Amino acid sequence: MSKSADLCAVLVLLLLSGCGENQAPVSGSGPPQELSPLTITSGDGSGGRENAVQFNMRPPEQRRQTLEPGDASPALTVSHWMKGEPTELTPGDTVYVVEFWATWCGPCLMSMPHIAELQTKYGDKVRFIGVTDEEPELVAEFLKKPAQGGQQTWEQLLTYRIAVDDGGRMNSEWMQAAGREGIPCAFIVGRKGQVEWVGHPLTIDKPLQQVVEGTWDIQKGKLEAELRQVASDALASGNFNRLLSVAEQMDPGDAEAASLRILALFQLQRPEEGNAAAAALLAQLQDNSRDLNALAWMLAVEVTRGDVDLQLALSAAKRAVELDGGTNANSLDTLARVHFCLGNAAKAAEVQRRAISQADASQKSGLEDVLREYESVGSAGQRSGE
Repeated sequence: MSKSADLCAVLVLLLLSGCGENQAPVSGSGPPQELSPLTITSGDGSGGRENAVQFNMRPPEQRRQTLEPGDASPALTVSHWMKGEPTELTPGDTVYVVEFWATWCGPCLMSMPHIAELQTKYGDKVRFIGVTDEEPELVAEFLKKPAQGGQQTWEQLLTYRIAVDDGGRMNSEWMQAAGREGIPCAFIVGRKGQVEWVGHPLTIDKPLQQVVEGTWDIQKGKLEAELRQVASDALASGNFNRLLSVAEQMDPGDAEAASLRILALFQLQRPEEGNAAAAALLAQLQDNSRDLNALAWMLAVEVTRGDVDLQLALSAAKRAVELDGGTNANSLDTLARVHFCLGNAAKAAEVQRRAISQADASQKSGLEDVLREYESVGSAGQRSGE
């Protein structure tokens, strides 16, 4: 996706989208680059259909799910185990995470290092299984390719099991049954063998921790999912008043809910409140590079109404790069965009080159397209000043 300055992109962490399951890969970049952004057209935020949102979601009348949190999990039906020992979902002391992905899905590839980190963190307490319906030969070839940064192959980076679906049975019994049409998508299976949570792997940390600790409340989780759906519908209709109302019913300490609230405030042209909320979230996220990256990108690009304080975006982006040690292409890409939005195309191009140097093969093309944009603007500015 192009990152042109007039692009109206709305990315709310709470409403994560991914790749459609039969969708071909699309080159380009846009943070948080782990995710695929939602897009809207401008409007007055009153709820009219002129504020159409593009994302994967079935019409309400078709959302009849046969697999929900609290239900017994389906079995693993795997044709090939590409990495790690075969396993089954056996009730007992182990928590399982079954995550659906594909080699061509950019958001999947961006979330996989995080899953690997979680596998390392939890060790034997949690078994992660990544499932794709692609041909084993294609998956084997993918595992040999350089991962992000190029210092390791995907096989070396991934610390968890990788499996190939048996004729689409898992896709049918898990994804379709749960009404999920986009990947990546993760399912937490608890110690009793029941599905505890379903969602994007980048939002799995909190529920997974609580499932492992035995404090997870399935009913509360289902309520949160319902609130997310209401928020999704509000965003789809451009009803930012309703979006704000829903966000304020969510956990006030949750970064995702805070992002929704900030978006709604700006789209309702309440910038003073929006900037105050953004400053508070920035202070809360000082040790979370991924969410800082998302906040910076939202403020710089995705908020399309209201007077945004871009210095907040700059602070968030710089802190994200600092936490990442300057080696994460995604956070560098965001910092470059913030500099560009602040009118410094030369600095943006400099940082974008650093992002390209840290990118893997799947990212480079999109990042290079953006660099050409920055260089073009910088050259035009030089010529006009001569």
